[in-house]
Amino acid sequence: MKILIAFDNSSASRQALLFSLKFRPVVEEYIVAYVMPQIVGAAPTFDAYVPATVYERQEQNAETILDSARELVKDSGINLTLVKIDAAGDQVARALYRNALERGADLIITGTRKLTGLSRVLLGSVSSELIKVSRIPVLVVPPPPE
Repeated sequence: MKILIAFDNSSASRQALLFSLKFRPVVEEYIVAYVMPQIVGAAPTFDAYVPATVYERQEQNAETILDSARELVKDSGINLTLVKIDAAGDQVARALYRNALERGADLIITGTRKLTGLSRVLLGSVSSELIKVSRIPVLVVPPPPE
């Protein structure tokens, strides 16, 4: 079995990654995926110059986030694949789902921050959208207790 875990180094995603270790006996590959957000372009006609340093910092940030995932599970002995996904104008959930399909994942695991009200409207919910779009089973791990 292959599991794709959505990871952004938030406490919710860290909780999801740690929870996924419970499946160790039946998992042949853990795919930890970070989706790099789109830098510019809210509309097809949006045109702007973005300095190369912005893209370089985004790549460095992605590496740091994935390194933190590696560090979190370093003593678990799992087969770990770290993946950076460029959203390329897609929603985070759709980018994760597309990558899970391409890699033959049997399960997608994501954390949730349990957003409500205005914060949910403004920030959206990757876990809710994943459940809507995915034909692969999605397991949503609740946030750690406060």
